[in-house]
Amino acid sequence: MDVHHLKIFFEACKEKSFTKAAKNLFISQSAVSIQIKKLETKLGIQLIERNSKNFRLTFAGKELYRMSKDVFDKILRVEKEMEKISHYGKGKICIGATHNIGEPVLPRIMVEFKKNNPEIEFDLYIKNRESLVRHLKEGTVDIALMEEYFIEDKEIKVIETEEYPFVVVAGREISDYRELKRMQLLKRDTLLTSKYLDLFEKIIGFNLENRIVINGSIETMKNFIKSGLGFAVLPYYSVYEEIEKGALKVIHNFEKSEDKFQIAYIRENGEKPGISKFVKFVKSYKITPALFSVKNK
Repeated sequence: MDVHHLKIFFEACKEKSFTKAAKNLFISQSAVSIQIKKLETKLGIQLIERNSKNFRLTFAGKELYRMSKDVFDKILRVEKEMEKISHYGKGKICIGATHNIGEPVLPRIMVEFKKNNPEIEFDLYIKNRESLVRHLKEGTVDIALMEEYFIEDKEIKVIETEEYPFVVVAGREISDYRELKRMQLLKRDTLLTSKYLDLFEKIIGFNLENRIVINGSIETMKNFIKSGLGFAVLPYYSVYEEIEKGALKVIHNFEKSEDKFQIAYIRENGEKPGISKFVKFVKSYKITPALFSVKNK
């Protein structure tokens, strides 16, 4: 099989258009059509339905596109790795994290990791989970730290780390839960927040109707709480420093913790020195300090 022909087929499938593929590859539309026809002849099977007005793949075409995507993902990862070695003269790891981990936790992790491994250079990426998985496949990111997320890809290895608890925090002391009826709940629109919020409402025996939905980072949430705007349900790892300093107060901690962090990386890269050292370090790193005993009101 000619890899050049496969690349043209892959680009046409990705764009669902011969015209767009031709533009991306700087060739004519007729050249795209001819090269794909040559690929079909070589394989002895039709890949694209020619009698359809829309771009439509046959069953064989869908399977070849799926497999070719893995091929070109690997080629892209090779190119990225060679770029890093060419630029730095040695290996360099790129670490990605979601905002929830990247803002409150990753700085502490990297400071400690650098103390123990001064020879390893790294870049950092803060992205959402979907972007991190895509960057892993492309080779832009070597390791990704994220909250629990189902990744259905055999090339990606996922390791679960410790469980982490959630707490309800406010900027001042609450002597009785009934005081919360007069306060505004600052809610992040996430599944985990909703899960613990539902549990908290069952515990206190009434619904928290006075809400402000905040589509922002945890750092934004903490600043709002500290300014006295309201209270919120947040993961403990993101607020424990403010709690220790007295800037935030825990008004409830949940006894059961079942949510976990994940370390994800391309399986074939697991033995690379920088990646293996970082994975081993994070697996043993105490991301969430022990939740001190807080008397629930």
